[in-house]
Amino acid sequence: MWAVIDIGSNTIRLVIYLVEDGRPRAMLNKKYPVGLAGYIDETNRIQPEGVQVLLEALTDVGTILKYIQPACVLPFGTAALRNSANGEEIVRLIQERCGLNVEVLTGEEEAVMDYYGARQDGIGESGLLVDVGGGSTELTFFTQQKIVFATSIPLGSLNLYKSYVEKLIPGKKEVQRIKKAVREQLQMVSFPGEDLTAQPIYCVGGTARAALRLMGKKYALGDSNAYTLVQLREFLGAAKEDPRGLVQDVLRTCPDRVHTLIPGLLVFQTIAKYFGTVSFVTSRYGVREGYLMRRIQEKEQQE
Repeated sequence: MWAVIDIGSNTIRLVIYLVEDGRPRAMLNKKYPVGLAGYIDETNRIQPEGVQVLLEALTDVGTILKYIQPACVLPFGTAALRNSANGEEIVRLIQERCGLNVEVLTGEEEAVMDYYGARQDGIGESGLLVDVGGGSTELTFFTQQKIVFATSIPLGSLNLYKSYVEKLIPGKKEVQRIKKAVREQLQMVSFPGEDLTAQPIYCVGGTARAALRLMGKKYALGDSNAYTLVQLREFLGAAKEDPRGLVQDVLRTCPDRVHTLIPGLLVFQTIAKYFGTVSFVTSRYGVREGYLMRRIQEKEQQE
């Protein structure tokens, strides 16, 4: 068994995998909704309260691992540790207190791992893969099953909520500010000139999976993992008209994302409009599975 510890901006996840016939299968999946990005102060440091919450979660993870005793433990961190001014200090503290050697991925590395994870679930030969996390959004362009461009922008569902939303659900002006912030970030990147109008956006990550559950309920998608930009626009419009109803739906479906889901969906919508795509396909797998399979591949090459 393999243990993957994903230290993200929204959540920490411990996932125990069996790998059979070259494919990962999750045997245990435990989530800690720590919201690290919410503890980042005006000096771009994770406050002591956030560090304490992080260490408490990882201490609990360590207790679980003592009983399971996996063959290998693979801890990694993403935007919260990557972007915070005291990220390296926190990584050292995790090593001292919890005995975990955390690898902090660059934004490009995270985007690459997203792609290799999604491939385990089956995606098209060409397109754009998007992962809206809590503190960043990764975009990976691929053609004929090869990555041609991977990048990360420093906006995610949690830091957008923290920066632009006053109440639980963003109002009209707040929605416009979020979209404007995302567009400005996209305009700063020299993307490849791929024509994506006939391609779906492949969506990975917690925001994407939560969105699919809500969209599936509203539009009776059944087992389908796809929906359209028109449906997403209608969903966001209905949320604006009936925010209380939306909150109730989210609390029933994914309560820990009640404040971050709409900012995350606005990122997906803005990216789709920016590149002219009209549909979304959600993958079950993402950065954790990609990280696991790449590390297994490296281990096999060394033997």
